[in-house]
Amino acid sequence: MFKELAIKTEKNHLIPGHIPFSPQKVPFYYGWIVLLAGALGILFSIPGQTMGVSVYTDHLIKNLNLSRVEISTAYMIGTLTSALIMTKAGIFYDRFGARVAAAGSTVGLGGCLILLSYSGSLSGIISRISGLPLHHSAFALMVVGFLGIRFFGQGVLTLVSRGMVMRWFESHRGFAAALMGIFTSFGFSYAPRVLQGMIDLTSWDKSWMIMGFFMIAAVLPFILIVFRDSPEDCGMEIEESLKIKKGSHNNSGGPEHSYTLQEARKDPRLWCYMALLFFWALYNTAFTFHITSIFSSLGKTNSQAVAIFLPISVISICARFLGSWLSDLIDLKFHYYTLVFSIMMGSIALWLPYNTVTAVLLIFGMGMAGGTFGVLNALTWPKLYGREHLGAISGMAMSFIVAGSAVGPWLFSLMERVWGHYRYTGLMGVGVTIMIGLFSLPALFRKPASLQEI
Repeated sequence: MFKELAIKTEKNHLIPGHIPFSPQKVPFYYGWIVLLAGALGILFSIPGQTMGVSVYTDHLIKNLNLSRVEISTAYMIGTLTSALIMTKAGIFYDRFGARVAAAGSTVGLGGCLILLSYSGSLSGIISRISGLPLHHSAFALMVVGFLGIRFFGQGVLTLVSRGMVMRWFESHRGFAAALMGIFTSFGFSYAPRVLQGMIDLTSWDKSWMIMGFFMIAAVLPFILIVFRDSPEDCGMEIEESLKIKKGSHNNSGGPEHSYTLQEARKDPRLWCYMALLFFWALYNTAFTFHITSIFSSLGKTNSQAVAIFLPISVISICARFLGSWLSDLIDLKFHYYTLVFSIMMGSIALWLPYNTVTAVLLIFGMGMAGGTFGVLNALTWPKLYGREHLGAISGMAMSFIVAGSAVGPWLFSLMERVWGHYRYTGLMGVGVTIMIGLFSLPALFRKPASLQEI
């Protein structure tokens, strides 16, 4: 199935690039508008991201009478199912363009948020109609709801928004990724406060309903008007009128030939990057999802737990900006091992007894890892495999990332149930990261050959 889809990637954009206006008429390079629009698109995906869901975890446990492990299991099933179809979403994006794919995901995310806002009453209705116990109906509804917001939010909308920006830049790609990273990192770090404020002003279910209608009434028109798939789709050249940075083509411009998904799968480097990104998604999602429980096991309050996100986000923003800028100058394998050592640092902090030193280690490790992950996830695929099939390749990568984010919260909750604490999650993080880093050395440091020769 994937082989057939990978071949059929001829473009069939339903909305021409000059509708409702031509980007060529903009007095400066339209890529800068695309950069802002893509960053906003990623921020609009927050209701489907981990930090957007974690704010609602305790409310769901209380109002739907589900345990923490059951919520984590529903989250895992829904997210894993999302991961299984993410590659097809990337191929759809390649074929029909950014506007169609992003618009569809926006409607889907909005609809799923509205559905989840009625989860309390809907679970009772489903129970009466199906004859299932109320407990089982609530669990099934959460699986469907998590599938929807994770696929349309964390998956498709994020994939398309990031991929669209990468298609508009080549020699300035690292700089564009750095700017986008600053914007989105600040938004993500502040999002839990905004969502908690909405819950305090209304209620947990009404806040979901408000966001759902906002996605359809406001975000959808914005995407249809502003989003554009690529310069070529608008009759323009990439980075038209921009001054080319000297010495940048060899590092950020990408290969001369764009590789298909089938060709990219033959490259060992693809699997090295995917393995590390998968594990960081697993580990970071679990850490974020269970942050209050982790700090509670250390004798800390919920306020102390949430407060750690601010210094982590500051370090993450700095690391992402510096890493994106340096990607125009150095090879991505150095970013790869920066991520390896950063995950190890954060994992060691979870393993050791909590004190001032380990708190600094945790903040610095998780912040550096988060920033470096953003660099690799945005820049690796266009740099190694080109722009033409970026949707299919990044869609497959996103499926691994989404799968990791699905397994992580469930695995942490299981380990906490077995041992009564989270210290062994730190030991697991150190061990797995060391293995991934060692096994990747031969593939990443050998002289790269043409993918057609592999």
